[in-house]
Amino acid sequence: MTHGGEHQYLSLMDRVWRTGAMRGDRTGTGTRALFGETLKFDLSDGTVPLLTTKRVFWKSAVKELIWFLNGESNIRPLVEQGVHIWTDWPLDAYRKATGEAISRDDFEARIIADDDFAAKWGDLGPVYGVQWRRWPRYAANDDGSFRADTPFDQMTELVQGLKANPASRRHIFTGWNVPELHRMALPPCHMTYQYFVADGRLSGIL
Repeated sequence: MTHGGEHQYLSLMDRVWRTGAMRGDRTGTGTRALFGETLKFDLSDGTVPLLTTKRVFWKSAVKELIWFLNGESNIRPLVEQGVHIWTDWPLDAYRKATGEAISRDDFEARIIADDDFAAKWGDLGPVYGVQWRRWPRYAANDDGSFRADTPFDQMTELVQGLKANPASRRHIFTGWNVPELHRMALPPCHMTYQYFVADGRLSGIL
């Protein structure tokens, strides 16, 4: 993180600690929160604004992002690369369903070795990558019912739009598909993204 980015981040952490509202969370740990805060970073020099107050596993984060961009929903490609960040949700579901006190390592080994096991227990539902690359779409039948249609690829649409019509205000994609949230192992935390092109420079907001 550049010096300016570091200062922004540490200043925000200070404000959160001093004035943030105490809130519960899904882990039971509890949080402090402020609403509507923003940080701005210049990425034009190739730097990436990583957090400085915790260890960030950069290679795992990149592999996860590529997994998203490939439209994946199964943990198998991740665990094959030694990335464990999504394993807890299917592992917990397996333990609850079977009563088997299997270790994470043994569970992941079965995911890698057994196609049927991976298909049944490694799937996370329609998480990030599915929404980015295969947003469900439906077509009407003559009788008023609906059938599944070709999924919508938001990534392809975004890239084509940036190339063909850079001045558009509609360079947006999202993972927040409301009717499918209940089917996701974890609803999207980073949720909606918009891009802006001016003077040959690309800006984005998350």
